[in-house]
Amino acid sequence: MTAHPVEIYDTFAEAWTLEVSRLLITAMTTELAMGAAQQFAGAAGSSMIGSPLNAGIERVAGPHETPDHRPGVFLSLAHIPENRQALLKEIELRLALASLVPTVALFDAMIPGLDSVRVDIHAHFAMSQTRWAGKDGERLVAGRRMCVVPTTTGEFLYEKELRISANGTDGHFVCFAANAAAAVAAILAAKDAIAAVDGVAPMGYGLEQVYRELDYIPSLRTQIEDSKVPAGVESVLNLLMFGASADLMARAMGLALQAAAQAPGVIALTAMNFGGEFGKHKYYLRQLLPPIPEE
Repeated sequence: MTAHPVEIYDTFAEAWTLEVSRLLITAMTTELAMGAAQQFAGAAGSSMIGSPLNAGIERVAGPHETPDHRPGVFLSLAHIPENRQALLKEIELRLALASLVPTVALFDAMIPGLDSVRVDIHAHFAMSQTRWAGKDGERLVAGRRMCVVPTTTGEFLYEKELRISANGTDGHFVCFAANAAAAVAAILAAKDAIAAVDGVAPMGYGLEQVYRELDYIPSLRTQIEDSKVPAGVESVLNLLMFGASADLMARAMGLALQAAAQAPGVIALTAMNFGGEFGKHKYYLRQLLPPIPEE
């Protein structure tokens, strides 16, 4: 099958179920909000290096989108469902990290209409006593119950109650390209494309060159009996992402595939799976793309 104008393999990306928390960080300037978001997310793109969760920055938010009418940044965090307590603890720890950036406020930003559970993160960890030495207060901002912490430059605010979607999933696809420049350009274009779907974020930076899957390494093609790398492919790159629901993930993957297929030097797009043994979700690449018009 050819689509726009590269080959799309007839395969599926296998994905597992995740719990996802979606947040909004605002500040006096976009730069400050982005700095806090990067500090909050940290190096959380891969469990390969012991990351306790996955996190990623979605996009910048304009003042018209935020409860306090300041610039902001949307970001998401995810974990496997059985480790909800670990996810909550990481949020609590990262709240303290975000508090170091001046003028910051943090709000819940779960997608409306998704099934979710509410957690009072402030009460859950007795944060007034254990984190703020009892010096914090409370204020309503656009009807949201905020913890107000005095700081050296003014104050740090965060919404006490956060929502968690229990029906999130991860997603990915693999780009086969003629060279590294083409692979990077394609995946960067795909990463830009998923920003159009609120509730979907890259895992960490999003681009992943894999060293564990030897059958996907071009330079080892002649050394591996079952190499997956076709002739002419000299660079292989993944886009890793996750979303607050399967529908959001499917929509974002479709946009990502279309964007990647436009990059010069891309030879084919595919995905990794393990025959359905890895996770219950299966995203069939060809089904994610719009029909090809008849000539």
